[in-house]
Amino acid sequence: MTSSWSLFKAFSWPRFMRMNLLLGLELLAVVVTSLWTAIKGNFTTATLFYNLCAWAMLPLLVGFVMLAVNNEKTVRATTYRLLPISDWKFYTLNLTASLVNMIYLWLMQAILFALTLTLGWSTLTTGFNMSAMFFNQFSLSSGFWQAIAGAFLVIILAMVLVWSTISLIHFATNATAGFLPRFRQQFVNVIITIVVIYIAFRVASALIGMVSYLSSQLVNQGNVSSVWTSILVMLAVILVEGVINTLVLQKWVEPTLN
Repeated sequence: MTSSWSLFKAFSWPRFMRMNLLLGLELLAVVVTSLWTAIKGNFTTATLFYNLCAWAMLPLLVGFVMLAVNNEKTVRATTYRLLPISDWKFYTLNLTASLVNMIYLWLMQAILFALTLTLGWSTLTTGFNMSAMFFNQFSLSSGFWQAIAGAFLVIILAMVLVWSTISLIHFATNATAGFLPRFRQQFVNVIITIVVIYIAFRVASALIGMVSYLSSQLVNQGNVSSVWTSILVMLAVILVEGVINTLVLQKWVEPTLN
């Protein structure tokens, strides 16, 4: 059997390089915009921090989409599918590799924020003093940390849920190609797409509701225990989709040429 660690590294390396490429392009954009600011005579020690804030969301969004594409390409690649490894392990390692690389991208963004924040601290002090006065009204109670942990888990599970749902759509539409005529394939695929888009909107609405709830509880120092119920529901949906995806992957999804 193929080593899980070896396969994980094989999945992760090209994604790791793509995440670093995104970080490199982001740094280039920050440098160029900062130089332009300096040419206009408005450069301060906080300029790098402001420009990083302006560009930060773009690599995160692009990285998320790129990892979703990588997930789907990997499960159809002959190079990987013909390896002697169980389908459930293959599916899990594929998702885990994407999740680890996304977290790596977040961590690098956090490091860049910390560095630029340190460089611009003297200029940003006034604004941060006002922010500190705002946050000082909150006691760092267990409820506060529960809300922080809940928000982090919601983001993690939301990404995995989106990726697993994309895989479910992909696998379902590919499975229909094996036993339906072309016209019926198109009809079934349209129905599947409509249903999944509806579900996606419902999930997005629920996630926005959870984030809003967590934010309000942080401000009001309220109880966030109900969020953990929602997190368990999300986890259950991910597990159910994982079982379905693994079964479809095993029976109906054929590898294609790379």
